Amino acid sequence: MGLLYPGALIFLALVPVLVLAYLAKERPSRVTVSSVLAFRALRGFRRERFGGRPRLDWMFFVEALILMLAVLALAGPFIWRSSNPIAVVIDNSASMQALTPAGKSRFDIAREKLDKALSAEDGDGEISIYVTAPQPRRVAPPYKSLAEARFELARIKPIDAPNDQTTLSSFLSNLAESRVSKVIFAGANALEAPVPPRIHAIAVGDAVANLAIGSFTLRREALGAEALHASLTVANFSPETHTLEIVLRGDGKEIARAKEPLAARETGVLEFQALPPARVYEAHLSPADALPLDNVAYAVGGSIKAVSILFISPTPADAAGLNAIPGVAVTARTPDAYTPDDLATVDLAIFEYATPKELPAVNAMIVMPPPGDAVFGLNVTPAAQVAIAGWGKTGTLTDSVNFRLLSLRGGEYFGTHPWMSEVIAGDGGALMLKGERGGHRFVATGFNPFPYLGKRNLPMSVLTLNAISYLAGLGGSSIENRTGQPWLVPAGVESVILPSGKKIASKPGTLFTEVSEQGVYEMIGPGTARTPRAVNLDDLTVSDLASTPALKIESASAGSSPAPVMEKSSLSDYLLAALIALIALEAVIVYRRRHRMAEAL
Repeated sequence: MGLLYPGALIFLALVPVLVLAYLAKERPSRVTVSSVLAFRALRGFRRERFGGRPRLDWMFFVEALILMLAVLALAGPFIWRSSNPIAVVIDNSASMQALTPAGKSRFDIAREKLDKALSAEDGDGEISIYVTAPQPRRVAPPYKSLAEARFELARIKPIDAPNDQTTLSSFLSNLAESRVSKVIFAGANALEAPVPPRIHAIAVGDAVANLAIGSFTLRREALGAEALHASLTVANFSPETHTLEIVLRGDGKEIARAKEPLAARETGVLEFQALPPARVYEAHLSPADALPLDNVAYAVGGSIKAVSILFISPTPADAAGLNAIPGVAVTARTPDAYTPDDLATVDLAIFEYATPKELPAVNAMIVMPPPGDAVFGLNVTPAAQVAIAGWGKTGTLTDSVNFRLLSLRGGEYFGTHPWMSEVIAGDGGALMLKGERGGHRFVATGFNPFPYLGKRNLPMSVLTLNAISYLAGLGGSSIENRTGQPWLVPAGVESVILPSGKKIASKPGTLFTEVSEQGVYEMIGPGTARTPRAVNLDDLTVSDLASTPALKIESASAGSSPAPVMEKSSLSDYLLAALIALIALEAVIVYRRRHRMAEAL
């Protein structure tokens, strides 16, 4: 036995104060009067005096007992008793949606076995229920009764997010060392021996053949092109060869179809060229199999990342035409306003008639640099008119460019460079150089391809697009979001609509954690503007239902007999009940005494 708050015992000092209160109680005295009528009307004069020997009747001892019980209740007395708390852990991850040959899902089988295991317990302890995905957590406070726990277990559904295997192993290890008498874990993963004595494992991850879509990404083939290129990873997790068929839909309409034969446990990649523009793309795999979740994947055309360009020039108006290129976002700045920190948020930089004071930390294009450059070491010879004399082997920068139609104005020639090679040659030296330094790509031109005029100067526009594509890596790929992985809420987004249709308020710059469903999320901004975002399972390890790895549980008590679980049982409730009973008893007795005295008067 012990006390949770022994400091509360200081209030026992109030007992002597109660004695002092009795010293000041009313004292009877003899008085000669002519009539007692006034006394009966006024209930008598009350005379009190302090001092003398206190008359401690039974009420004093009752009130002292009430005071001491209140102080003890505040001190929190408890006793130790053996307990049987149970922790129930059910795997609710994506792989538990897989159908077994019996026609039931892994999750349904796990829930049935857990219910049967709980029914076999004696039910004299609390029952805590945990789920594993996307992160292990308790779903509700501990349940006192078996019926409540079974009801909560029946309400749990599997989600589209995978387990974090490392986190799950650590969680089960900690749970086995906590103050529980037993941990009942039901999931797809078996446990490696030795298993901690307090863990009772129920494995339902029998091998199941499965076909799956992994990643689904979109990208632009070249800057300036509206059409997109799709790439899908597919896998055959079965012991037989299968021909997988993928159907692509754009905004609900079929836009492409392809087949890919895959041998047993083989992974392949399907490419789809020149897809027409669409808001949302869906990929559907056939034939049907045990896990429908990974037979569909989503991508959003609007999620293709724009190439961010910083244009530094004394004539920033030359950058205006670049904004017309699909997939390009341009910020213009004068050399006086430029600082190296400006490069932190861009993909590449273009320096027109200027050079930086230090080597840029991004890929960069140097257009007609002034003489005396000390960073790149370009040997510049100005010329009133430059002409192309030849170009090298066709590559990324020269692809599809008709150099005979290029009309160049005045410019400059480059001399031999120590680390940049010649791409276009002129009569007086090189007109275009390319090279790599510090892990970044650089292109230098002795002529000015800006402003960008599009079809009005098609040969120069193609050369410009080639240069930007070379520096930016052919544009960006679509943003890949996976189920269970939070993402930052973009600026201006006020709420998010889940694939299920549920609307959740959001705050820009915070993590959005409600990502347990596969599908398309609608981000709502000002004026009800909607921006879609695709979230996929995209985890072939989860889709491999034929080989589920066992979990390694580290436990200091592995191999030893579990120690009995002792818990504190509070006595404060009993003390408070006795306190209330004594107060009620005293009130009844005092009331009856006063009632008799009133009748006597």
